[in-house]
Amino acid sequence: MAQRGAGYGREPRLVWRDALMVGLPAAALLAAAVWFALHYAQPAPPRRIGFAAGAAGGAYERFAQRYRDLLARDGVTLDLVATGGAVDNVARLADPASGLHAGLVQGGVSLTAQAPGLVSLGQVAIEPLWGFCKGPPVDRLPALRGRALAVGAPGSGTRHLVLDLLATNELTDGDVRLVDSGGMQAAAALTGGKVDCAFLVSAPEAEAVRALLRAPGVSLMHFARADAYARRLHFLSAVTLPEGTVDLARNIPPRDTRLVAAATEILVQRDLHPAIQMLLLQAAREVHGEGGLFHRPGELPRAEVVDFPLSDDALRYYRSGRPFLQRYLPFWVANLIDRLLVLGLPILAVAFPLFRVVPPLYRWRVRRRIYRWYGELMFIDHAARGASGDQRRDLAARIAAIERAVDALEPPLAYADQLYALRQHIDYVRDRLVRADENEAGPRRGEG
Repeated sequence: MAQRGAGYGREPRLVWRDALMVGLPAAALLAAAVWFALHYAQPAPPRRIGFAAGAAGGAYERFAQRYRDLLARDGVTLDLVATGGAVDNVARLADPASGLHAGLVQGGVSLTAQAPGLVSLGQVAIEPLWGFCKGPPVDRLPALRGRALAVGAPGSGTRHLVLDLLATNELTDGDVRLVDSGGMQAAAALTGGKVDCAFLVSAPEAEAVRALLRAPGVSLMHFARADAYARRLHFLSAVTLPEGTVDLARNIPPRDTRLVAAATEILVQRDLHPAIQMLLLQAAREVHGEGGLFHRPGELPRAEVVDFPLSDDALRYYRSGRPFLQRYLPFWVANLIDRLLVLGLPILAVAFPLFRVVPPLYRWRVRRRIYRWYGELMFIDHAARGASGDQRRDLAARIAAIERAVDALEPPLAYADQLYALRQHIDYVRDRLVRADENEAGPRRGEG
């Protein structure tokens, strides 16, 4: 007969062994869920970011100052840094050591390859190229041959755009004299007779633009071929400044004037905190959403880009608007709740099923140590039927071994009734063996 149940030794304490066998895997799963949440959850938003504000006195600086005031309401400080212009802004934003995280950039600077870590929050302004010249109005760039032109400082978007336009007309440095000045410096050079024309890429609100529109003896250039430039250079659009729009009383400008315009975008570092990106977009909505000479109310900001890809967070903003919690709660409270949700959901997703599975699993392991002996007892009970005396003695020895193993069990108190029931059943099977021996011995004595 096959031997079963041999080699019984003392069992370890059930409480700790089963708790560890069930609890350690569960704890490991919870730890993995916590790691996952911490790894993918965004840290708290920074309270201070650097912002490339462009040249002093320019439209970029005016916009940036309004952004600063709006972000200050939510406890975020915008440190404005004066720069040389759009090209300089891209170069600084692409440098992690610059301390700049965001800035205004004129479309068409075409520096995407040199700054792969930057993304756009969309177009926030339409900035025309203003050309001002001494004397009668000019309507074509070739007419500027031989003149001195203030084309903006090195690193500025104005210089970049003017050089592109001159190149499309096959005008080189030998055909015109380029002067590196922009903004109010260019305006002063023009009114002071140091240059013949001055070019500015700026919003109508810029101080230099307002000054030159009213300067005596200075005319605004009419781009008669604005549509052609817009077709040739994809980042440009043709716009019209209607007669009298700037000043009806003085009829400035004195006629409908065609201009070419470049879109302005907010560029940010790709890893800038999503909450800060949302604040910048909300500020842009307040600053630029009112409408202007070249766009209608509510038209800006918009999810159109020129050189850099649109940020994923900006795309969500244009599709769904402000984050739900920020519509009803202060910024920092809403952000804290968002972070807690990001941290808590993965943990709850693991913890909830674990809390449902672990207790039954623990109970099963404890009961298994008790119920496993019932299989042995049933085998012995069935084997005892028709067994010989020697076989019954072997079965009795196996019952004794089972009893020793069961005596070594130390289950939790909640399972004591099942342990004592097992002991009673062991005694029951032993009694059946004893009765079988007595029944066999009785007839034999009678026969003697």
